[in-house]
Amino acid sequence: GRGSRAPITTILPYYPLLYPSPMATMAGTNTPRRGQAHQGLLLVYALLLTLLSLQPSIVDSRLYSQADSQCSLSEEEFLNDPAVQTMNFDLGYGPQEFHAYVQPDVSEFYREPPGTREPKRPMHNGWAAKFVNMSTQRIRLYWDPKDGSRGSPMSVMAPWNSAGTASFPGHAFYLTPEGDESVILARYVVKPPQAVYYYDPISVEGDEEATQANLDALTFDQFQAYQEHVTSRVFGKQYFDFTNREYLALYPRNSPSHKIWRADHFGQEHWVTTKETHFVEMPPDDKLGGVKEKGSARVLKEGEPRLLQEYRSPEPMLNMTLKVLSCAPRAFEIKNFLSQAEVDHILYLTTGMKLHRSTTAGDAVTEESRDSTRATRTSQNTWVYRERDTMIDTIYRRAADLLRIDEALLRPRSKEEYPHLKSTNSLAEALQLVHYDPGQEYTAHHDFGYADFRRKDQPARFATLLLYLNEPEEGGETQFPRWVNAETREGLNVEPELGKAVLFYSQLPDGNMDDWSHHAALPVRKGEKWLMNLWVWDPEYS
Repeated sequence: GRGSRAPITTILPYYPLLYPSPMATMAGTNTPRRGQAHQGLLLVYALLLTLLSLQPSIVDSRLYSQADSQCSLSEEEFLNDPAVQTMNFDLGYGPQEFHAYVQPDVSEFYREPPGTREPKRPMHNGWAAKFVNMSTQRIRLYWDPKDGSRGSPMSVMAPWNSAGTASFPGHAFYLTPEGDESVILARYVVKPPQAVYYYDPISVEGDEEATQANLDALTFDQFQAYQEHVTSRVFGKQYFDFTNREYLALYPRNSPSHKIWRADHFGQEHWVTTKETHFVEMPPDDKLGGVKEKGSARVLKEGEPRLLQEYRSPEPMLNMTLKVLSCAPRAFEIKNFLSQAEVDHILYLTTGMKLHRSTTAGDAVTEESRDSTRATRTSQNTWVYRERDTMIDTIYRRAADLLRIDEALLRPRSKEEYPHLKSTNSLAEALQLVHYDPGQEYTAHHDFGYADFRRKDQPARFATLLLYLNEPEEGGETQFPRWVNAETREGLNVEPELGKAVLFYSQLPDGNMDDWSHHAALPVRKGEKWLMNLWVWDPEYS
């Protein structure tokens, strides 16, 4: 790079509480002057943090109330996930408990006693890389080509914010001030198992006086933000020791509000029923129309017929079977989620819709980021909104039953619907319709991102539902390259089948992001590929 060079930062040997915790500050242990100035407020902060640390139930049953839909798991079975264990930890002001996800022994995925099998190391060596800005200035993250040339800008991080990308061992990055790329603030080289990298100019290693001066220069709000990252860093070390995974969220983050289907072993099956039966013939345009009702006026009461029932299959219920493809990450296939008539209608909607090159999550609108997008995602896409017509609305309702989420949460709501939620916006994005020609692909990536520091609820993508609309002649599989198994180092390839859905989760039952949810769209070798993505967020869409 150009300008001053900073030391290369690789993995940290430990995550010490380098700075006094709020409680330690009050006790006078290694007390900084900044702490002395705000002892009373720090006490309040410590108590609030302790309260925030008490996790609620793993799921909130209020977020599902479709009486017409039944499933094979009871509320208790959803709640008592065997992979969730009690973790004892201490942030410096007393012991606490956390319900942490601990990946089961791979032998259990084969319904065998622990220790019977050994997991295979995947050939794909990808890894999440998260960068945390623990400073008061805006900084820019660059990918470093390591050949002395200018790096590629990846993201701009506001004070106390984070950014990330799918990475691999040896991948190099550097940071600069937002307005001066000639000054290199820090360099990083990705070295698993570390996934979280901190830029912390406030703590000066080996110089307590300089560290104290930097702390004294912070306002109280800045000091509080800094302390939150310090606390999260300490928690992350203990979480890693307990789970053997990095904590990719900012502690504390609540467990998901939504249910997560269990994946105890390969081939495990769950069933769920829905009254949103298949369309078997196409309604006339004047009946299909756009959805004009708003909010609670769209609720279909128990016992009422489905919309345009006369164009659907005569069965009163549709039974959907989820089959476990992968236990870590949790991935399921649901055959015949869509009917031929529904697939034909979705593809018909592409007429007059201009497809454009797909972008990746977090892309900045720069020429450099456009170049990066071309290299990672070469498909084309457009968006289909739930209100487009009744058939699209039906697909959302069916997906809500599959996910065990009230359909009201997947659309804009009236104020009286779920008033305990902060927003009345949908928790789901519009359906993304994607087309791949021969040679086009989307390399391994994650669907989750990192929330703005000011959002203490840390909204992020929770679940992805892939809907296959055709079958390419060759290629085009969805791959989970890091699935945990004891048979092969190859990725898990899911063949596209017309009407099939694949469900996987980007979050773990404890609220952490699932690094193992890496997935890719392999190149189409012959023919073309059409599919739709539905992304659902937790706790809300941001």
